[in-house]
Amino acid sequence: MQRAKYQGMSDRALGRLPVQLTSFVGRRREVSEVRRLLSKSRLVTCTGPGGVGKTRLALQVGAQCQRAFPDGVWLVELAGLNEAQLVADAVADAFGLADHRADPTVRLEEYLHDRHLLLVLDNCEHLVDACAMLVARLLVAAPRLHVLATSRQVLQVDGEQLFPVPPLTIIPAERAIDGRKLLTSDAVTLFTDRAGAAVLGFQLTPENLPTVHAICRRLDGIPLAIELAAVQCRAFGPKAMLARLDDAFALLNSGRGGGESRHRTLETAMAWSHRLCTPAEQRMWARLSVFADDFNLDAAEAVGSGNGIDRAEVEELTAGLVEKSIVIRADGPGEREARFQQLVIVRQYGGSQLALSGEEIAVRKRHLAYYRDLINRGETAYFHPGEVAWFTELRREHSNLRAALEFCLADRARAPVALDIAARLWPYWYACGLFREGALWLRRALAAAPEPNPLRAKALAACALLVQYCGNHDEAATMFELAEQFGDTTISAEADWCAALRAVHRGDTRTAFTLLDRSLVRFRAVSDMAGVYRTFIVHGIAAFDIAPEEGKVSVEQARALVELSGADWSKTIVLRILGRYRLADGALPEAVVLFEEALSLAWHTYDLRTIGRCVEGLGWCASGTGHHERAALLWGAAETVVQLAGVVPEYPHIAKRFARHEQATRKALTERRFAAAFARGKAMSPAEVVEFVLDKAAEAPVPTGETVQLTRRETEIARLVGEGLTNKQIAARLVIAQRTAEGHVERVLAKLGFRSRVEIAAWINGLSATPDPAGAQPPWEPGSTACDTGF
Repeated sequence: MQRAKYQGMSDRALGRLPVQLTSFVGRRREVSEVRRLLSKSRLVTCTGPGGVGKTRLALQVGAQCQRAFPDGVWLVELAGLNEAQLVADAVADAFGLADHRADPTVRLEEYLHDRHLLLVLDNCEHLVDACAMLVARLLVAAPRLHVLATSRQVLQVDGEQLFPVPPLTIIPAERAIDGRKLLTSDAVTLFTDRAGAAVLGFQLTPENLPTVHAICRRLDGIPLAIELAAVQCRAFGPKAMLARLDDAFALLNSGRGGGESRHRTLETAMAWSHRLCTPAEQRMWARLSVFADDFNLDAAEAVGSGNGIDRAEVEELTAGLVEKSIVIRADGPGEREARFQQLVIVRQYGGSQLALSGEEIAVRKRHLAYYRDLINRGETAYFHPGEVAWFTELRREHSNLRAALEFCLADRARAPVALDIAARLWPYWYACGLFREGALWLRRALAAAPEPNPLRAKALAACALLVQYCGNHDEAATMFELAEQFGDTTISAEADWCAALRAVHRGDTRTAFTLLDRSLVRFRAVSDMAGVYRTFIVHGIAAFDIAPEEGKVSVEQARALVELSGADWSKTIVLRILGRYRLADGALPEAVVLFEEALSLAWHTYDLRTIGRCVEGLGWCASGTGHHERAALLWGAAETVVQLAGVVPEYPHIAKRFARHEQATRKALTERRFAAAFARGKAMSPAEVVEFVLDKAAEAPVPTGETVQLTRRETEIARLVGEGLTNKQIAARLVIAQRTAEGHVERVLAKLGFRSRVEIAAWINGLSATPDPAGAQPPWEPGSTACDTGF
């Protein structure tokens, strides 16, 4: 869910670790000890109070251990997740396991069984039971899996090794100056580093060293407290800061007894930072704490303004909190908008202040209203040109959508709002493969709002669609029966469509045809063109073997509708089905073009199901043209992608039709050559196989308006140069190796006779009327969950 926090995935990227925006200071002994524990135990839990640096230590250990884990180091952040039933889903999502129909724990057990990797589970304390159960099962199922957890509570799993994370070391002041040499401790080094970043020219000197040591001692060496203090060097010198800290501790700790000293120290340091903010910044800090994860400025303005703060003030107040390290920038290089977030401890403190302010409900209602508006705007995006952008935006805001639903379900009076939100999100749950999670929220909302009304009928129908894709066909049929009692024609059409899809899976095509005829009439009666499109698609699938001419007509009608709609995600489905029809007819060049176009569109949404099926289809085409080694390689690559996607087996009547291609290839190659090519393909990442296929497809020249012609990929590269992107940024945008991007740029320079990138930019910007073959959307990275209907 945290796509902006991760580096651009390279074509061989294994694992996801966030880009560290600040240096890692000290902790050599701690890093060494945690690595030693990991070498002898498969579960290590870093424990300690908030702010002591558990997360940063775990990330540093993970970064240093990457070579020891051939299948990568993978981070799963749980701070923004409050639903225990979704812990396994969050872990599966991080690995890019897109099939949420099955039990995600079972999927994880299967996927991790033969993999040697490190899983970093961050912030487990509020979900400790669910984390413990999941980790226990995965460690049994995957003998080479290692887990590094951070938690304020012990997981209590057999074999768990604990590492209590200590504060940073502090050398006594009298030992800090040895002649002319300054002996700095980790705590002082951290303060100096962060103060130097806040104030240009700040340095540690013999004069200020005792004061800096005193500040670090006062803060008990707690990294977060030290970092919050260091940024105040913008306003105070070390001596003034120490005096104010002493006053704050005396004031805020007076009369308080008991409690763990480090917890009191961090709480007091947070309170001191809070007091140094202006009253408006304090209110903004508290209001921004309702965001479950990162957010953009528009969201901050909608939620943070009101009751004394104008919308126009929010940007300046947010910037002020960024300067004080209360809010941090969460957007990475290449991001199109600024994103912000608060560290977990800072957000929790802000939440406590919000609760004391008496305006928590009002602020959470504004948060709900903002995301409800986003959902409502998106309803018209499905099966329209904006559907990919809408899906992308919702995936970015997924944690905040969860927070909005949890807020609604916390009060029965707001339960109908949760029901409305979850029902309106059905295209998102459906398209992005979030079948289990969507059904979970809908079931909770249906239980909390039992009143019979049209909204309940709509929610029942949405839930039925999702649970059918979870494999619960009987439950789906029962839900549709209840929903149809309200006499809604759209719901009846959806019920027929789902029943037809079940019939196709059973091989009962005659029943499917009858149901599809009826659903088509009903969808047309209410002008539901997306429903009409989906009916044509399923008819094309059902008729593939027994009535192919009728099936082709249906799929062409679906293609006409999707072209008219401009919906690129929906277009991938019809293209790949048309590709199968062309392949069955022996029109291999046409099939290749269709599969490649579908593959290109699918990559922009990281739709692994379509990618896997298109690569498999391209393997059939390669076999049919006698390129047997390429065919075996593509089938191996498709198997890897399909495993990630969790695609259900191909419809039997379609799979049977193309089995002859594999037989022909096996016959043309020796078993050894087939196995070797298949293994090479299976070792490829999704990014590598897409680059492999589409770079082959990109060699045909495209018109450029000049006598010199570039290939499609070279034109795409030139356009990105025109946007001002570096080779590294181009590689991240296209998910290719940096050396590949460099080679393309060199070829563009050579073909055009230019000497610099500036000349490329000037030339390409003069061709602004030429359509961009790459499209406007960057690909989603693994962990985002593939979009697919399951056709």
